[in-house]
Amino acid sequence: MEKKRVSMREIARACGCSVATVSYALNHSGGAKISSATRLKVIATAKRLNYSPARAARSRPGRAVILVSTLPGQSLGRRVALMDLASELAGQLAARELFACILEVDSLAQRWRQIQALSPGILFMLDRGSGAVAHLDPPCVQPIIFVDSDNNDSLYYKVLPDYPSLLGQAADMLGEPRPFLMLEGVRSGGLLQTMTGATPPEDVFVHVGRDMRPFLEAHRGRKGVVVGDLLAIEACGHFPPEDLAVISALGSSGLFPPGLTVIPVSNRARAAAAVEVAMELMALDYDPERDHRILLRPDP
Repeated sequence: MEKKRVSMREIARACGCSVATVSYALNHSGGAKISSATRLKVIATAKRLNYSPARAARSRPGRAVILVSTLPGQSLGRRVALMDLASELAGQLAARELFACILEVDSLAQRWRQIQALSPGILFMLDRGSGAVAHLDPPCVQPIIFVDSDNNDSLYYKVLPDYPSLLGQAADMLGEPRPFLMLEGVRSGGLLQTMTGATPPEDVFVHVGRDMRPFLEAHRGRKGVVVGDLLAIEACGHFPPEDLAVISALGSSGLFPPGLTVIPVSNRARAAAAVEVAMELMALDYDPERDHRILLRPDP
């Protein structure tokens, strides 16, 4: 016997909300004044009741907005890495017939109405914390995927390298139990904590408008890990490459001098994981029990 199709009215009854709210949530409408928590409650209930969107809705192309974070003093290396990631995302979304608009944004609140005017079906936020969306007006009801970001908010999916594991792997490859750490400045405080939490502050260099030479001179004779391709190239100008390992995003080992240990977690792989989650979310074809932090290992 064919299963009875679940209606939006039944989902609304189970959630204790209106049919309009269910429709706004399931269709990712940007004009509705509902919170992300309400949207996700509706989606979770729809999944539990085995709601299936109409075929036309599942296959309808939409629009994505990719928001690239900027911050004062942002290094060229970080901007290049983020724009390369945005380009990878846009290309892989286009292959799925989903048009993407890339915007560089400093203040999300100031640009929010302009962003919503684009009527996005899904948002990708690159290097930005979840607190940035908590008090937006109008509230964000579209699915958001944070890429190269980290936070403890279970409302959102985060796609990022498994930095603690990668830093441990780099230390093993260098044969150095306590390597120093150099990284490009990041805006996401959760990401910064994830990257630096296991390293003493005196052994961490964050590249935001700072001269790295005093730090390297203070760590002369030791080995270190660099997160960021252009930062690693610059560090090799002051430090023996055999004493360094880089966690690389740009996916081009030809950038680096011989002797440098390279652990690639490419932007292509980061984009692929984020796009896969996005397509599942938009089609309500995802596992609600899956961990919302998707941690990436090195490229094969």
